[in-house]
Amino acid sequence: MEKSLAVIAETFEGALAPAALECVEEGREVADRLGVRVCALLCGDRTAALATTLAAHGADAVMAVEHPALAQFSADGWLQALAPTLRELHPALLLAPDSGQSRAWLPRLAARWRLPLVGCCLRVGIVGDGYPEIVRATHGGACQERLVWPYATSVFALLTPGVRGVNPPQRNRSAEVTVLRPQVDLDAFRDRTARVLASDPRTVDLSEAERIVSGGFGAGGPEGMTLLKRLADVVGAALGGTRVAADRGWLANDRFIGSTGKIVAPKLYMAFGVSGAGQHLAGITDSGCIVAVNNDRTAPILKRADLAVVGDLHQILPILLDKLEALAAAGDANTAEIALAATSAAPDAVAAPVPRFKEAS
Repeated sequence: MEKSLAVIAETFEGALAPAALECVEEGREVADRLGVRVCALLCGDRTAALATTLAAHGADAVMAVEHPALAQFSADGWLQALAPTLRELHPALLLAPDSGQSRAWLPRLAARWRLPLVGCCLRVGIVGDGYPEIVRATHGGACQERLVWPYATSVFALLTPGVRGVNPPQRNRSAEVTVLRPQVDLDAFRDRTARVLASDPRTVDLSEAERIVSGGFGAGGPEGMTLLKRLADVVGAALGGTRVAADRGWLANDRFIGSTGKIVAPKLYMAFGVSGAGQHLAGITDSGCIVAVNNDRTAPILKRADLAVVGDLHQILPILLDKLEALAAAGDANTAEIALAATSAAPDAVAAPVPRFKEAS
């Protein structure tokens, strides 16, 4: 069989997870270096229709492993269904999202086959004569390490979601599609997914949050972070911040954003009192709409913002909260749009001109 690089393409509610598309694009870059093709594996039921999207993001071949029992995730089921296909492919590298699903079944396969598996991967490359090179976060994101396997036949790598973002699709690409119908032993399923609960925005991992309210040194202390938490609750967002805020105890250590913390890609990112140091900006590169409030008009984050407001957040936040809470009480559900409108309407603030604006969804 032709050499290939394999990607596990996870789905959620019938659609491809953004993290899966990131893996396909990362795999495309590595495959071009190796001179091999990218083979994406879809596990589930009636998933072949998603092959067009995978092809548009870099897949050369798509294998849809379909069975009614695989409609909902099961670690035992995926292991049974995918192991024979992966053994036949014998990929030089396997990429998968660093998710709860991957961590439930891939370590078991790696242990059975005695192959290295690496989590928290930030990027994957090739060095020398085709040796896999992986850079991963360690020590809670405070450090990074570079790993190379010159003698490994295959490597399993779990790519951190949001670390690279998703590029626009290339509509002119196509892929070879194969539908496989494996034999699975239902009696061997020790786990089954009954239903999936919606994430609580207050506790969801920042790398998966669609909306984030962030506070920095300008928040002034725990009182300022309390106001930001109220704002996050109103707009249905997760609370994050800068490393300075975490170091001073205003924020939990697992909630700071930046190259040494969480890499995020929300649809809406609202930053209050965040100056925008380089390591922090590196963590929000792929954010959709960025709203920034800062009393220093030279703050770097204002140049990156889609809506930049120069003003005192301690004056703006109470007004913004009053408006949002009143609108929420009136039953208006589009809180993201409300947040943008109310912020720009706050008195005693100057909206700085910015070169672009994206409508928050």
